[in-house]
Amino acid sequence: MVAGWVVVLAGVSWWSVRNDPATVPEQRDVGQAMAPLRKAAGTLLAAAESGPWVIRLGAPHVETCWLTPVRDGRRAGQDVFLYVPQGRAEAALDQVAAALPGDYRAGVVPTKAGTRLALYADAGDFIAVEAHAEPADQVLTLSADTGCRPPGATTAATGPAAGPAPATLTETVVALGGTAAAEVSVESAGCPEGGVAATYRATAGASGDRPVGVPAGTTVVWSSAGGWAYRKGSESVVVDANGERLQVAVTTACRVS
Repeated sequence: MVAGWVVVLAGVSWWSVRNDPATVPEQRDVGQAMAPLRKAAGTLLAAAESGPWVIRLGAPHVETCWLTPVRDGRRAGQDVFLYVPQGRAEAALDQVAAALPGDYRAGVVPTKAGTRLALYADAGDFIAVEAHAEPADQVLTLSADTGCRPPGATTAATGPAAGPAPATLTETVVALGGTAAAEVSVESAGCPEGGVAATYRATAGASGDRPVGVPAGTTVVWSSAGGWAYRKGSESVVVDANGERLQVAVTTACRVS
């Protein structure tokens, strides 16, 4: 009877490992968490499109963490950057939280007597979404994070096909002293309602400390010594002025490639 019970328990355990959902993040390695992470980033990006802000999608990043005092792990994350007009940080976070799916249970909480803002949401699959900012901030970082997981392969977890770069990227690069043949890199994310959103990046001319090449009639949402950002229709344009050469990023709204 004991031997039979051991066989039954072994069979149930084998089936559970392969079919039951994880109950703690350590039951899925970081490689298995990359697809849910990208899905969360795409949902976050789509929610950030809901307002008159400028958005940019960052690349996934992986860092070492500690699962136990003697066992290291990996933690992956992906950021969505939101550029907002002066004094609109709280309104922007509130609007993003409201645009996220209901099962994310997103909310914005003022902390430290209203001097700090914090957005928290649960994307499922043990993926946390959060942002921290001060009311006067104009560049907000919205982060999706896997938490510490066992190591796993992450190189194959690429984004969906994004299609060709928008004409706005080439036009902006040329207006800033670059060439139409500038090399383009792309970071993409699937949208919850279908389609793909993507950020295309290229290098332009020599760096500067003030907005140049901005189309006539366009309002610059954010500007500092580090760069500037504005909207051109449904596309977001961010120019990074840090470094010797300007870096241009154009983010397209969710579209079918």
